[in-house]
Amino acid sequence: MFNFFKKKKPTHTESKNQFEIPSNWEHHYIYGFIGGNPFQTISDLNAVAVIIKNTVGHKGFIALDSILHPYNLVNQKGATAWDLAWFRVYTQDDGRFIQEIGENKNATVVKVETLNLKDNFRIWPNDDLNPEKNKQYSKYVPFVFPYLIYKHGEEPHWSKMINAELELQGHAQTYIENFNSILSKFVDGHVMTLGFGEFDRENLDDLIEKFTSFYEENIKKNANKSSYPMWILMFSQV
Repeated sequence: MFNFFKKKKPTHTESKNQFEIPSNWEHHYIYGFIGGNPFQTISDLNAVAVIIKNTVGHKGFIALDSILHPYNLVNQKGATAWDLAWFRVYTQDDGRFIQEIGENKNATVVKVETLNLKDNFRIWPNDDLNPEKNKQYSKYVPFVFPYLIYKHGEEPHWSKMINAELELQGHAQTYIENFNSILSKFVDGHVMTLGFGEFDRENLDDLIEKFTSFYEENIKKNANKSSYPMWILMFSQV
């Protein structure tokens, strides 16, 4: 007779570990302006890894292989590019690979073409980046380069690098220009990297305002172009 009351061994899904909980992962991004199409795939996955490693340091990560316009980041059901990438990695092998990434033993790049975001340009309630409303954003086109890391509670690598440069030379232009240089090799159109951030789905305006405030304070307001950093001058001449 079968013993239906015999205690079952816990399955993988019954014993979730900390790496299998989506909220334990941070949704980060590199952001900036591009003089061209904001939805471009970086076909060289090694290049994607180099870019993200320069941002996260010696950590595991889930990167996407494309830059995207902010209005491509959230689909019609409310799922973000980060949500979709995380879920795709998690379901590949029932969570084993994502644990390796969370333990900083591995990393991966997800192809955005598998996430159905390209034809998902949705104007958010904050429509300030809509080029039909504000023409400057048809020239200074916003882009976001998303990636995820496990939440270790540490200061981000990019923040440490920027603070070190600020202390050493009073600015972080060298670190920022490094990203301009790398990205420019793999996307069409001049790149102006502005910085780094963490996506907050409860405050979408935070991301929008990063672009609008930079434009208002550093491009529109400064009539004297000789005061611009060289990378802004180069972008303005495109």
